[in-house]
Amino acid sequence: MIKTVVGVDVSKDWLDVARSDGSEVVRIGNTQAAIAAWVLAERDAGLSLVAFEPTGGYERELRSALKAHGVTAVRVHPNELVAFRKSRRIKAKTDRIDARLIARFAAEELLRRGLPITIAGDETLRELAARRRQLVDALQAEKCRLALVRSAPVRASLTSSIAGLQASLETIETALLDHIAQQPELAQQLALLQTLKGIGPISAMTLIAELPELGHLSGKQIAALIGLAPQTHESGRSSRRAATGKGRGDIRRVLFNAARCAIRHNAIMRAFYQRLVEQNKRAGKVALVAVMRKMLVTLNAIARDHQPWKHHAT
Repeated sequence: MIKTVVGVDVSKDWLDVARSDGSEVVRIGNTQAAIAAWVLAERDAGLSLVAFEPTGGYERELRSALKAHGVTAVRVHPNELVAFRKSRRIKAKTDRIDARLIARFAAEELLRRGLPITIAGDETLRELAARRRQLVDALQAEKCRLALVRSAPVRASLTSSIAGLQASLETIETALLDHIAQQPELAQQLALLQTLKGIGPISAMTLIAELPELGHLSGKQIAALIGLAPQTHESGRSSRRAATGKGRGDIRRVLFNAARCAIRHNAIMRAFYQRLVEQNKRAGKVALVAVMRKMLVTLNAIARDHQPWKHHAT
């Protein structure tokens, strides 16, 4: 039973905490000690649900404390809060107003529709995957700069930078593999995901690190979470093409590259892609997104059933 619902607006230095009953907003420090003390006191007073927006990592201490003390935590998607704010005609925006808005959203919307499944995942893996992504982006940027410059000193600087970034990238990728190898369940999942042709070790590592929900949701739910579920737009006589998006862009980027590989080397995915393009007259980009969704749903089933892809020998 949900007794007390709380909304939290997370900042770098503090948290603004609001109850759904409209009582005064409380501000506490965004530190491990302050949050643990608050969670313990509120849990004894009936705290059972805390909702917050993801803020790029500043919510880490809050999420960790809630998990440690058995309090349900729900990450609210910013797009949902924007829509809820508009529906309530709230224009002012402060930390305290946002905390109250999150609390109201949790009490009026989340409890009505049912709480989403929240999988905490491995924080170390998530950090390693995020650092790898940063290094890949930085490496690509430096390589683009190198291709455009002629000055010898600048080229030397860029070459040195690229070498350093490449070494750091290899170190992070090794750390990722080692961390997964130390956990038999994750190591098995890493091997199973790669039975789907088009998924290599880097793609599999990223999915394990940044998509802990894999295998715990239905195919439709996992596609919607990543932003690969088409959303229909119809009003009266007007109708727009169903669009995807508003999910986890980093995972979509991994699946995009995997899908491009799969339509060349995976007979099943290649036939699916060709049928969409040649028979159904779909644009190449639309067909590729469909392959991404099909691969994601397949990977979800592999993780759920702990079984290799049934066509892995193809």
